[in-house]
Amino acid sequence: MTDLDTVAQTYIRLALAIEQHSPGYVDAYYGPAEWRAQAEQAGPCPLADLLKEVEDLNASLARLAGEEDAQRHDYLSKEGRAMETTLRILQGEALPFSEQVEGLFDIFPRWVDESVFNEAHQILDALLPPGDSLLERMIARSKVTEISVERAEPLLHEIVDTLRRRTQARFPLPEGEAFELSLVEDKPWGAYNWYLGDFRSLIEVNTDLPLHITGLAGTMAHEGYPGHHTEHVIKEQRLFKERGYPEFAITVLYSPSCVLAEGIATRAMSMLLSDEEWIAWHADEIFPRADFAHLDAERERAIDKAKRALRAVPGNVAFLLHDQGVDEAEVVAYLQRYQLASEKEAHQMLRFLSFQFYGAYIFNYYQGGAMLDALFDARGERARWFARLLAEPVTPSQVRAWSTVGK
Repeated sequence: MTDLDTVAQTYIRLALAIEQHSPGYVDAYYGPAEWRAQAEQAGPCPLADLLKEVEDLNASLARLAGEEDAQRHDYLSKEGRAMETTLRILQGEALPFSEQVEGLFDIFPRWVDESVFNEAHQILDALLPPGDSLLERMIARSKVTEISVERAEPLLHEIVDTLRRRTQARFPLPEGEAFELSLVEDKPWGAYNWYLGDFRSLIEVNTDLPLHITGLAGTMAHEGYPGHHTEHVIKEQRLFKERGYPEFAITVLYSPSCVLAEGIATRAMSMLLSDEEWIAWHADEIFPRADFAHLDAERERAIDKAKRALRAVPGNVAFLLHDQGVDEAEVVAYLQRYQLASEKEAHQMLRFLSFQFYGAYIFNYYQGGAMLDALFDARGERARWFARLLAEPVTPSQVRAWSTVGK
């Protein structure tokens, strides 16, 4: 057993202990069952004691710098810093919001100027049929693409089969991997991958908000192939089972690994299909099978691409809520104005961002995707770098370093 293995085991035990204070902190765990049982039996330990143990863990990592695998060491060091930040927040320390995000996720949150959203609005204005305000026209467009749960469920399984075949051809999956798909209600998120270990996931899709025929494939790519499920099974195979790294038997929700996980998931579809292939698949198969053949797949793709810039809006909202203390009514109005969200969608996003730590987590989606774009632009060979991200211990700092080589 290496020194890093010993540190990694301590890291896992501490994560399981923190879970007793913050349910959901451990997003996935498939290490020794007795470790979780011991944490549950012990119950919540004093936060000050846990913080001291995490500080000792980080000191041990600092002493090992340069003596162990550099990439793995960087991964554990950034995870340890995030764990320390989590405990400081749980103790009630009034950390500035930007410092919280940086400490938890190894990224630097930034306000995106509304001119970026206005440019996207101009594109959408030209793509949508003429009529009332842009918000009202976007809501009307959403109605046109709504699909019932009953019609969506069998189609989702067909979509998954196609995405799995394409993923297997590019990023070979472990034998026996699979996931169960479940439609649920009353959740703050739109969809979620619960990784169970042994190459199995449960993917839940929330039906509180309407499902859209144009978004089904993207959701399954994000949560399944080649997104979250794919990353989990490949890392379990390569890092936990083959290399024996204990830290890859656990996923901590408020940590830098989540930035790369969301970056992988938000760019998952683009790793399998070009825009032209997406258009052909929807026009020839997905739309006709659900009686949406009247939709123009090329226009729908253009609309969805224009909306990508609006994914930065929730980050601005997080600043409004957690940094500037703006009231909820103003937040809802901001989401409707810039994200072109319906009132119900705006309240759903507000619900998500109001959860402790989720206001910081929201930056992972937009910045994680942008981080991968910067890497691909700098280094090319998108599939090769994507495969490395799926299989290696990686941090945002590492990806930023890769992206600046030679610049």
